[in-house]
Amino acid sequence: MAVFVLLHDAFQGGWVWRQTARELRDLGHEVHTPSYAGRTLPLDTDSADSPARAALENLVRYFKTEDITGAAIVCSGWSGLLGPALAAALPSAVRTLVFWDAVVPEPGKSFMEVCPASLAEAIDGNSESAQVAPFVSGPLTWLELCEDSASLLAPFPRRAFTEPYTGPARGRWPKSLFVHSPDEDGPGSPFVREAVEGTGMPWLELNMYEYPLLGRAQELALLLADQAASGPSRSQDGCARNTMPHELRMQYCSHYRKRHEMAVACEGIDA
Repeated sequence: MAVFVLLHDAFQGGWVWRQTARELRDLGHEVHTPSYAGRTLPLDTDSADSPARAALENLVRYFKTEDITGAAIVCSGWSGLLGPALAAALPSAVRTLVFWDAVVPEPGKSFMEVCPASLAEAIDGNSESAQVAPFVSGPLTWLELCEDSASLLAPFPRRAFTEPYTGPARGRWPKSLFVHSPDEDGPGSPFVREAVEGTGMPWLELNMYEYPLLGRAQELALLLADQAASGPSRSQDGCARNTMPHELRMQYCSHYRKRHEMAVACEGIDA
């Protein structure tokens, strides 16, 4: 059994993970979906200077209350800023970081500086004074079809997107994995993947149609459970770092499929 802590994106709450959490629990895992912000736990004016610090403090309190250790932390969207900082604050609590369609932070840079330009433009376009109004785009429009989930979205502090990341640099993170979309216009696009590849972080592909977190929760749960069981490796380059079984790698990694197809073709020539 693995322990998962699933961190939601900006504007959301722990509710967004409910279907994936149910699937993981059905597989026998312990799952936590804390809300560090949102309608149930809004970031108030006291956190205006550093919403990220306030959110991190909320999570640290939750981890200590629940006595969580050795967990796989799955970051979504903005919460990519929190995963490494949480691992630094509670080293024994965090075993693995998974960046699922999440920002990969860089010391001294804000979310707006490292996210795709189209997302930064959307944040600017929805800013209202000190708050950013909730919005959905791309695969996130699936939220509008899922149990009226869009109505649960809440405003998020603009400062959360503009304050510089002050957490640890990548060399001090625990084992980490990045999951991106193979589509050019996907939220975890190849543009983002290129930046991740430069860090040496292993990665996997997962098509983002129907927003897997809600629309294909079972598929996402199986991927997360497999990674938690095997743990990403640091010893190889690119997608070759993964210890995922052949069948799942054929499903989730287009680069692995291409190499496999070439190997099969070469075997035919040799024969």
